Parts: sequence; C-alpha cells; structure tokens
Amino acid sequence: MDVILSDHFVLVQRKSQMSLHQLPKKEGKQWTIKIGRDQVDLSTALGKPHGTFKLSRNEQNKSKGFVLVPSNEVVEIKEKLKDLNSGENNREIWDDGKSQQLKKEDIEELRGQGLTGSEIVSQLVENSKTFQIKTEFSQEKYLNKKEEKYSEWVEILKPNIRHLAKFFHSQDPMQILNLRPDTLAMIMSLANIKSNGKFGVFDGGCQGLITAAILDRIQGHGTVWNLFLKGTPQKRLIQAMNFTPEQLKPLRNCNLRKLKETLLKEENEGDEVPAAKMIKLDEDAPPPLEFGSLDGLVIVCRRPNSIAKELVKLLAPSGNFAIFCPYSEPLSETYIDFRECNLAVNLKLTEAWFRVYQVLPLRTHPEVNMSGSGGYVLSGIKIVS
Repeated sequence: MDVILSDHFVLVQRKSQMSLHQLPKKEGKQWTIKIGRDQVDLSTALGKPHGTFKLSRNEQNKSKGFVLVPSNEVVEIKEKLKDLNSGENNREIWDDGKSQQLKKEDIEELRGQGLTGSEIVSQLVENSKTFQIKTEFSQEKYLNKKEEKYSEWVEILKPNIRHLAKFFHSQDPMQILNLRPDTLAMIMSLANIKSNGKFGVFDGGCQGLITAAILDRIQGHGTVWNLFLKGTPQKRLIQAMNFTPEQLKPLRNCNLRKLKETLLKEENEGDEVPAAKMIKLDEDAPPPLEFGSLDGLVIVCRRPNSIAKELVKLLAPSGNFAIFCPYSEPLSETYIDFRECNLAVNLKLTEAWFRVYQVLPLRTHPEVNMSGSGGYVLSGIKIVS
C-alpha cells in the first residue's frame, strides 16, 4: 500500500484548487500549509494512505488550525441541502450585493467558533434572501462556489505525470513553456518512448517534465540522457515524482559543451585516444554519447533551430524525434532546414487542439474558457541521406 512518507512530495486538492507540497524530513515536526484560508498541519497525514481526508479542529490548540483525519465518506454540501425549494427563473433576482445578510465579520466569527464548512454554508444559505427563488441550476453553481472556500474534505494525491502537468499548466503555463498534458502525451508517442531504449532529452524550460515523463514510462529499463548547456539540468518535477533509486538509475546528465569537446577529440585523434583521457560526463555514466547512438530524441525549448540540427546527429538511423516549441515560427524554420538537408522523412509540424466540455444533465456544452494553444510539435524519422 502506498502511504505518505516524510520528505516526499504530495498534491493537496480541495475541489478545483490544487497545490504541491513537500513533507518534512523529520517525523514529528509540525508542517503547516495553507489550503484556501485554512491553516492545516500536513504532518498529521504521515504514515497514512493517499486518499480523502477530513479537516478537523486541532483539539489541543484550536488556534493552530486543522489536522487531517482519513475519511472514507465524502458528503457534499449540495447533498445536505438538496430538499430546499427552488424557483423557475432568475428574473426577480438583482445583483445589488444586499441579498446576503451575513457580513465578513460574522463569517469569521463562525469560523472562530469552530463550525465546519458545511455548517458555515448552511448559515450562508439561511441568511440569503434570494437563494430560495434561484433556479436549481443557479443553486448548484452557488453551492459549488462556496464549497471551493469552505469544503472540509481534501484529497492528498500521489504525484504522477498527468497530475503534475495539469497542476503546473493551471498555475502558470509558461513555466513549462505552455506544454499541456495532451501535448505531452503526443510527444511521448511521436518520439516512440518505450522500455529498454536509449533516449536523449534537451529540456530548455519545462522544469524537467519531459525527463520525468520518460523515466516514468521506461520504469528503470533503458537509458535517458538529460542534455543541458550550462549550469545544472532542470529537475524540479523529477524530484516531485518521488522516484525510487531503481527508477532513477537510467538517468544520465550530460553537459553538451563537454560532449562536443569529447566527440571532436575522437574525430581528430581517431581510436588512439586512451580511455583514461576521455572526459567523464557523469560519475556513474557509461561511455560518452556517440553519433547515431540514440533510439529517440525529444527537444523542448523556445528557439530549437540551431540546437536541433546538432542534436539530431546523436540519433540513430530510423530513430524518432519530437521537437516542441510554444511558437510556430521557429519550428517552421527547422522544418524547412530538415527538408532541404534530407535529414528526415515523415516530417510533420502539428498543433494539438484541446477543449474541455462540461457534462451535466441538460447542461452539456464546451466550457467558456479554453486553452488558446498548447504549443507546436515537429516530428519525424531520421534517415541517412
């Protein structure tokens, strides 16, 4: 059974709100986080299975917020209030800000008294002049909005690629170069990522999302070269996945400048170069990368043109590659260059189109807000011209 461990990352979700947190390294240490307006001691979930938890008042010190108690049942607020009357339409309702009799100070006082989220929402409904004359649909929207603030149930999720990609894209799309989860899945398919393969990844601004996705796919079987130009490779999402040492074993970090020096030295001096003089790219790494040694290649950056033409040399004949960019213009240049140099076949420049639908009784329709673009992908198969 998967349980919540110290020093591990977890995703905490209340309705549509989601946040990423790392638990303390030492057990017994209080670790307070903020969920909405509530202060919650996350360390109280240590040693318990991932799943649904109920926010419960800290009996020892009520001023210190809530503790987490495992719960198998979730009672939604709208289920408790389903027997209330509703109106036929909303034409008698005026949005003048006077329908709610409870003021902000009154609500804070209720929270200070230790009332649960359901009890606070019940008070809001009772003190609303217009709730009873709203339509059933409007009442449900109102309760869903209040549940976002006051719900006493949260889910603690074990991080996976889909959840992390969705979370980072919802927080700030450009911190992962506007890479949507559906586009990530398309990249994995186009690059033919599979177990026992040898893959190269150049992550130019996705926080290590692509590398983490490949490591998750191959599950310790194969080799993943994490290519970078300077500094240290991006690894934020690799850490957030809580990989075991066995799952991280295929990962090899490779500085491209050192790699270029090594490959040029081999070309100039031939086979006479002793192995002891070869530049080591990683302490535990196998022999340095060679031209034509990779089974698949993924490049993610803002300006992929120049680096793509160099990195594709590392790809073996018939190897698949996928190049992602949030803009179409740089990939159009790369597409033309690859066609003119006869570097690949089956060259395709595509944009994934994605729209979320609301599916509810009598209210099934596309959501009003949608993602404008999930970026562009140039894919193909390398050939020897």
